[in-house]
Amino acid sequence: MLISGFLQPIPDLTPMIPSVDETSAIDPTVTRYESSIIFFYKTWDPYGAFSNFSPHPIQMQDDSGNYLTWSSVEHYYQAHKFVGVNDPVARDCVEGIKSAKSPEEAAQMGRTIQRQRPDLHGKIIPDWDTAKIDVMYRALKSKFSFYPHLNSMLLSTAGSVLVEALPHDLFWGRGGPKLSRQAVDAVEIRVSW
Repeated sequence: MLISGFLQPIPDLTPMIPSVDETSAIDPTVTRYESSIIFFYKTWDPYGAFSNFSPHPIQMQDDSGNYLTWSSVEHYYQAHKFVGVNDPVARDCVEGIKSAKSPEEAAQMGRTIQRQRPDLHGKIIPDWDTAKIDVMYRALKSKFSFYPHLNSMLLSTAGSVLVEALPHDLFWGRGGPKLSRQAVDAVEIRVSW
């Protein structure tokens, strides 16, 4: 890899898979008897690359067949609440979310606009609760297909249950008694390979 005129060694991209003890140190609810449960949440955690906020840009095809680069899965997901809505405010929302400086900013923008302008959100996607699973699936499939080290890391979890440890999200996270829907989708991606 050439950087500033100097040849630099290629970094080791081998994923670090934490031991049961390391996982328990991160999340005390995991014990050695539950080693088949893998929690992820913050991008700097051992399995943080599974998060939609991880800094892994994805390329997704738009309705015209062109490939667009999204800074993260979260950028893509939040913008797709408004993609295809024939309204100038919705188009501005999509562009604003796409150009957000961080996944956190993209998430905040998407959620705020969805709350403030429910009329925009329902125009093109009346059943977002069903559509969002497909949007997320496509984005995760792209992410894990494009980055070999993430693909390897995901495949290394075979036999485990993946749970995004979002404390307050009843749909995607463990904010309730059910397992993460995103985790189920990630498992479907692994199974489809």
